[in-house]
Amino acid sequence: MLKHYTPFVSKDIKILELRSLCRHRDDVLKYRSKLKVRLVAFVDQLFPELNLIFNSIHLKSCYALLSTYPSPKDISSTRVDAIANLLFKTSKGHFSFDKAQKLKELAKSSIGVANSSLSIQIKHSLKQIDLLDSQIKEIDFKIKEIMDELNSVILTIPGISYTLGAIILSEIGNIDKFASPTKLLAFGGLDPSVKQSGYFNASIIKMSKRGSKLLRYAMLRASALIIWNSETYNAYYNRKLAQGKSHNNAVCHVAHKLTRVIFHILKENVEFKEQLEN
Repeated sequence: MLKHYTPFVSKDIKILELRSLCRHRDDVLKYRSKLKVRLVAFVDQLFPELNLIFNSIHLKSCYALLSTYPSPKDISSTRVDAIANLLFKTSKGHFSFDKAQKLKELAKSSIGVANSSLSIQIKHSLKQIDLLDSQIKEIDFKIKEIMDELNSVILTIPGISYTLGAIILSEIGNIDKFASPTKLLAFGGLDPSVKQSGYFNASIIKMSKRGSKLLRYAMLRASALIIWNSETYNAYYNRKLAQGKSHNNAVCHVAHKLTRVIFHILKENVEFKEQLEN
């Protein structure tokens, strides 16, 4: 009614789809992380000695073992060769017969709590994690499909994958709504916060962390990757380290630089080039 509107084109609709998918993916990842933490807690109660065999509970071979034999009692009552074959196949030959034998001995003398309900919770947690893994793969496939349709120049930046590119692109939306790179930095919460009182101005300041949390995560992640995929950014990162900056501080400086470049390439719709870095 007030005529304050902007027309929507096919690209805008695709970006909205991407934003919805990326945020849903973030929710699924967070839920999976919580399940993994709970799984470790269950295993620590039921079979704490399992950490002596596996470097991490979250290995394919360990998941296969717990899915088939979720308690020390199940492992100790199973033939060693059956356990050895299971671990050998799921670890692609990294687990030997000796380790399977040691695992069975540990299961027999485990100090874990003999609680059958923990075994059920372990099995259910593993099934839920497996389901979430398949959902994340499905989301990633759809994200790639949309990104291929958009054919965005964001993917020409070294180190930025389909997923990171989709998060950055979808959270920014229409780049024309930002008048300058400074506005984009503020939207991502990457701008410095102001700390002052009267005549006092703080000399040490941190990021404001306002705006889009997901965009800030993606920009910092992309910055941590580009320093190993771009000579220009690697030199800039090392220069900041030489100035006495910490790793995290140097990455934040890289994020500022990268945000300005992203603003430029999206505005002009040009591919990333090393000489863009000044």
